[in-house]
Amino acid sequence: MKKLLGGALATAIVLGVGTTATAQTKNTGASRVRMVRAHCTTGPCDPFFTFQGGSTLIRRARQPKLVTNRKLGKVRISSLQPLGAEPIPTALDAQISGTIFYGQDLNAACPLANTVVSGPFATSTMSCVIGAAGDANCNGNLFFINFTQPECSDVSQVIQDLTIEVYEGGFVGTPERLIGTGGINVLGKTPDCASGGTGCP
Repeated sequence: MKKLLGGALATAIVLGVGTTATAQTKNTGASRVRMVRAHCTTGPCDPFFTFQGGSTLIRRARQPKLVTNRKLGKVRISSLQPLGAEPIPTALDAQISGTIFYGQDLNAACPLANTVVSGPFATSTMSCVIGAAGDANCNGNLFFINFTQPECSDVSQVIQDLTIEVYEGGFVGTPERLIGTGGINVLGKTPDCASGGTGCP
């Protein structure tokens, strides 16, 4: 699923300083990815909850702010609904994974220069507020897991092949508790072309 999602998301985060970084980041001010219910091989991954919509907003990040501020963006799940007796959780956990390509370091001080690192790089704890209808809206800020090392503040980073996952609180990495991922909903409509409906080829 991660490989498929990484190919489907054309989002890239670019980080850096100087004239080279300015040229790289000019058209990546912010990216918004829609959230859809996560599906595993036999259907929805989490059988206990569904939701109506949501999005992840990822903002362009520039050095040297990442040495002192890890904030990356926001994530939202709208109208979270239980499908059984389990109560709506008070919090959800979001995680973003990807591949980070580190650039050159002219002063040779950054140990990550000219390397490639894959795995989780940002997380969020999303607070859920239950409304009058019995469903909940969940929101949270996204933060890089680690601060950028000061000695790497002059090294550009390109992050791509993003995988965005939202889990029930406390269950990150548990497939049966994976509620949402970044993706696209394609909705079926009439006519039913499999039955030879009017307007079908």
